[in-house]
Amino acid sequence: MKKIILLISILTTFLSYSQKLKEIDTLNYQDMISKKNKKKFRNGMDIHLYKAKDKNSYKVGDTLSMGIPSGINEVDQFKNRDTRFEYIFYGKPSGVLFKGMRYVEGRYRDYKVVIHKIQFNKGSMGLENYVFFYVKPIEDTDFTIIDEYITITMVDKAIERQEIFPIRMDRPMSREEAIDLLKKYKEELELEILTQSEYDKFKKELMIIIKS
Repeated sequence: MKKIILLISILTTFLSYSQKLKEIDTLNYQDMISKKNKKKFRNGMDIHLYKAKDKNSYKVGDTLSMGIPSGINEVDQFKNRDTRFEYIFYGKPSGVLFKGMRYVEGRYRDYKVVIHKIQFNKGSMGLENYVFFYVKPIEDTDFTIIDEYITITMVDKAIERQEIFPIRMDRPMSREEAIDLLKKYKEELELEILTQSEYDKFKKELMIIIKS
């Protein structure tokens, strides 16, 4: 049922073409979710800079890191439980009707993507308004993209579930984020991606945030 509601909400992005705002320079999270603003914002409205719920700002050209996949492929849920991203899928929302929801596979965790477009969507069927990103993998990687774009839908939920991380942050890192990042570096140390000296350097910097 959740997937059906999400699908309907995504499809409404391209079904509204009334004389409302087609683009906006800056949009923050509180204004975005406001029911009052649904009357003046058009579905698919372009956003030049989005100030998200996590208090970080996102704009076209920014690089994001694919984080922790929080979904499981239904076909494999009783077999090898392959992971997939819950809020990241191949293609544009308009293509979902014809191609279905094709979620990005969990094997692309830690891959980098670049924001190419930021847009607004009116929530429907009980969902709040939300923002989505069109992204592409950075060049010279083995990320096999099966469509022109990848869509990160419900961006604030994707951030909250740690499915995406900003490479650049314009706010101080929180204690919880520092702990999560330290755990990630610990895994990379064990996998010999990082050297002991590199890990010790990162740990020293992050412990200042964690202890404070």
